[in-house]
Amino acid sequence: MATTTTKIKYSVNYIQKALAQAYQSENLHVENVETATRKQNGENFCSDIYRLTVKYRKTPESPIEVGKYVIKNLYPDVAVMGTCEKLLLLQILPAMDEILGKASPSTEHKLNANCLYCDPTPGTEDYLLEDLNALDYTSMDRQKGLDLYEAKICLQKLGQFHAASMVLIQEQPELVGKLPPSQYSKGLEFDLGRVIILNGTDYAAKAFAKEMPEIAAKMKAHLRDTYAKRMRSVVDPKNSAFNVITHGDLWVNNILIHKAAEKAVFVDFQSSFVGSPAIDLHFLFYTSLELDVLLHSQTELLQHYHESLTNTLKACHYTGSIPTFQQVTDEIQRCLLYGYYAAVCELPICCATREASEDFGLHTFEDDEVMRKKRGQLFTNPRFLKTVRSTLPIFHEKGVLETP
Repeated sequence: MATTTTKIKYSVNYIQKALAQAYQSENLHVENVETATRKQNGENFCSDIYRLTVKYRKTPESPIEVGKYVIKNLYPDVAVMGTCEKLLLLQILPAMDEILGKASPSTEHKLNANCLYCDPTPGTEDYLLEDLNALDYTSMDRQKGLDLYEAKICLQKLGQFHAASMVLIQEQPELVGKLPPSQYSKGLEFDLGRVIILNGTDYAAKAFAKEMPEIAAKMKAHLRDTYAKRMRSVVDPKNSAFNVITHGDLWVNNILIHKAAEKAVFVDFQSSFVGSPAIDLHFLFYTSLELDVLLHSQTELLQHYHESLTNTLKACHYTGSIPTFQQVTDEIQRCLLYGYYAAVCELPICCATREASEDFGLHTFEDDEVMRKKRGQLFTNPRFLKTVRSTLPIFHEKGVLETP
């Protein structure tokens, strides 16, 4: 029996136990494990990812099978704080998959990487997942962003995802009720809110002060109280025309696409909550689209999303009111602050260059001075600069930066 080729805490016995449970075979025996670490700084802030190739027999007499898997290990500090990923992977996503499967068994409806095993040890979040790369799903280029073709594939899947969640909200409200609210529901005065939004916006306002003095002044005036109050309003589900289970962190690194089959899946469900669909739409648009697509194809993409949402709800025999396209666009307008937040605060992190990502990790957010220096690198990124220079005047024109 071979040991893993990368030094990690996951022994062959651990993997054997996980697969035995996943395949419901007490006599499953692992013959060999090959492991590689998939760790790119600036991309996985909260976890380590290991890719496994495992040779195993389900019984002593069975032929050797080869499986490809991913182990996702959340950092202890993150796991102790708690995320909603375990709830999503073990209960909510399987329920949504069942809803879609019953509605249209022949229609492609895969939402995520199947979770085969979750370590039950208290205070840990370790998952054994199917390897999506082995199923021909690939990651997109975060430096380039999604083109119109790729974006439509993602919006098709997002429509399915949101529709299935609406059915689940209706059919199993107790289950959905276990989801915590948005981290921004109580304001921005917590560590990540302060570092990412308050400090990030302040830095951006100073960076663009000479170039856009009126806008920069309003960005500064918007901090802190007005921004926090309006963000709470945006993420409050009581203010939405209709609600879905949001992904909560939908950007290019958390989406894999199978181009030949024109389908996509989502990963990393640590930040999901019930709220407006515009939360996911704005975050995706302002962190992950090519600038030309962002500026000129939003209506086309929203129509594509709405068609997928509507068709899926009808296929699922949803008994509630099916949202109109006008309701979708109204939510986009109501939640435009979230697009502003995504463009100014999240985009520089999401499109960080390889050089800027070299020493970028969770520790960076924990030290204000280190983060300030890091922003000096992030704010030189050509994609970020072009996007923000193009979108800040739009946010300004549409009143996002106004204060009482």
